[in-house]
Amino acid sequence: MPTSSVSRPGATIPVSDSSGEAFYIRDEERGHFWSPTPLPSPRGDALRQPARIRLQRLRAHGTRHPLRAVGLRGPGRIRQVRGAESAKRVRPIPQALGHGYVEWVLGDLRPKSAMHVITEVDPGSGALFARNPYHTEFGGRVAFFNVDDAARTLSGDRTEFIGRNGALRSPAAMTRSRLSGKVGAGLDPCAAIQVPFEIADGQEREFIFTLGAGRDAEDARNLAYRSGDLLLREARSKRSGSIGSTLSAHCRWKHRTRPSMCSPTGGSCTRLWRAVSGRGAGPTSRWAFGFRDQLQDVMALIHAEPHLVREHLLRCAGRQFLEGDVQHWWHPPSGRGVRTHCSDDYLWLPLAASRYVLKHGDTGVMEEPIHFIEGRPVDAEKDSYYDLPGRSEESASLYETLCASHHEGLQAG
Repeated sequence: MPTSSVSRPGATIPVSDSSGEAFYIRDEERGHFWSPTPLPSPRGDALRQPARIRLQRLRAHGTRHPLRAVGLRGPGRIRQVRGAESAKRVRPIPQALGHGYVEWVLGDLRPKSAMHVITEVDPGSGALFARNPYHTEFGGRVAFFNVDDAARTLSGDRTEFIGRNGALRSPAAMTRSRLSGKVGAGLDPCAAIQVPFEIADGQEREFIFTLGAGRDAEDARNLAYRSGDLLLREARSKRSGSIGSTLSAHCRWKHRTRPSMCSPTGGSCTRLWRAVSGRGAGPTSRWAFGFRDQLQDVMALIHAEPHLVREHLLRCAGRQFLEGDVQHWWHPPSGRGVRTHCSDDYLWLPLAASRYVLKHGDTGVMEEPIHFIEGRPVDAEKDSYYDLPGRSEESASLYETLCASHHEGLQAG
């Protein structure tokens, strides 16, 4: 998490990205509560709390309590919270409450979209649903938050969960035995689920929270209906099958050609799946395709997943304007994004394409037809603008688009 410090008279205040997701455990007998992860409400041993990060999995567990959270990517997002008997425990937890909490955005910025988000409880699956009918591109989508335990109480009201002027570090819900079930429009929207459970000596209790979105209410309901256990197994299978094989192939090539760059954790393999998923990170708008960044990343897949490289070359070529410049980043499926004066974008498509063709001899990709996009030029006194470009009637082969990009790059240089 990026942090910095802002000086104030008599104090130094850390500045960091806050999270819109949190999990808590409350010991009903003693009234204590904590997060099974270091934030937002850690126990006293949080600084010594070990965390292990592997392929698309984060596992954290404290030394003073036998609970852990495991995150996996599957059809949505999965969080597995487990309570178990531990040799270091001095007593069981006869009665406890587990809490899962997420803040709905369903748009680009929460302050802009929150007033439009409507929450409801799905009567079939029992999941919390949320939708933003005013979203111009995803108004029909339905998000859901669920847990694999029927003995839950829920709330779609962030103010109820956190409390007036409260914070996730110590939310008001930790002082209550149940949530009200309040959902609807006009709320400060969230999804909060509370689950009662017990842990006796030698026993283990596990519950799985699932977060995702469907194309519509029926699709979201079908996803939410499926048990957390099934989703967990599917996610593990996908992780070990697709990501694991891709990284293994890439790391075998690195070991054969550049053994000094290999490490037990895969070295540069850690950035690799971002190229497969084609999603931006860092300064780009979240979940956007970054023209430069993903072309840099996808070159690492030339030896392991060449079909994905080919697919991404054509995807990026389709974001080129008639003038030869490209969208610096864009959001699928609409293609809305930014047009800039960035000159280094011109370099990466010719470089990635040439490396792919030299490795696999697929000269046919150069003949693939590509449609340009069109939009107004960026004013000389401005850095960029964000808009939805149109699809041009003009097209060219991939080779011709590469030539145009190279020419514009020389001009910009």
